[in-house]
Amino acid sequence: MGTHDFEFDVDKAFFDCYDYSIVKDGNLKVSVNLHKQESMMILQFHIVGTINLTCDVCLSSFPSKTVIDERLIVKFTDGDMTESTEEILVLAKHEHELDIAGLLYEYINVAVPHYIKCSEQGDDITCDKAVLEKLNGLAPEQDEEKQTDPRWDALKNIKYN
Repeated sequence: MGTHDFEFDVDKAFFDCYDYSIVKDGNLKVSVNLHKQESMMILQFHIVGTINLTCDVCLSSFPSKTVIDERLIVKFTDGDMTESTEEILVLAKHEHELDIAGLLYEYINVAVPHYIKCSEQGDDITCDKAVLEKLNGLAPEQDEEKQTDPRWDALKNIKYN
């Protein structure tokens, strides 16, 4: 019973444990405040640091600052186990350990933006100019005069009556 504080460091070794992680490297400090009661626990997660992301436009890697605050309620039950939800985890009363590694992995990966772009990070980070020039050079040419088959041009003149 009572309140307990825990601190963890999350780095590349943590992300290497997950094969398909969006985040491959980072340096994060995790603070967990656990408030234990007789029938439940409330965990407050505060995650601060930088994660290394890959730009979706130029494919360069860059550090991105992140701050994550999450809460998890852990309820204890005697026998009739109910389903856990996103914010409520159900454990049997005899359980005395809670592995939060999967939760930390999920919280960090969910915090990553859907569209990752260097220039949207605000730290004077810009996309790799050489890659952008190469991409612009490979872009399809603007609509030049479309040449059509003269057989089809005759059909365009048919009017529907």
